[in-house]
Amino acid sequence: LLKENDELKDRALRVAAEMENLRRRTARDVHDARAYAVANFARDMLSVSDNLRRALDAIPAEAKASGDAGFKALIEGVELTERAMLSALERHGVKKLEPEGEKFDPNFHQAMFEVPNPEVPANTVVQV
Repeated sequence: LLKENDELKDRALRVAAEMENLRRRTARDVHDARAYAVANFARDMLSVSDNLRRALDAIPAEAKASGDAGFKALIEGVELTERAMLSALERHGVKKLEPEGEKFDPNFHQAMFEVPNPEVPANTVVQV
């Protein structure tokens, strides 16, 4: 009877330990799933932010200097939208990288093309 009691106690301890491990594993899986979802969303929003910047950079200087109030308001609206998006991303821990001149790191950078440039070392980010 004592042996059976010891076996039952041992089994109960093992079940309790397994339940605790399951709880921890589930909590970690939920955390990882949320982080992965947020990372994907942030990556998509960075793409939108990049396109806003490209749109602003594509505006000719003469057009910016023109006195058209509607056009200036449109430019200011796009700039404000870009700043608001970047600010919101930063509040959630997503920061804009400025890798120009740094060595290419595939963990942080996405190569679009290679540019032969004898003025910089190989695998250097030359354009963002």
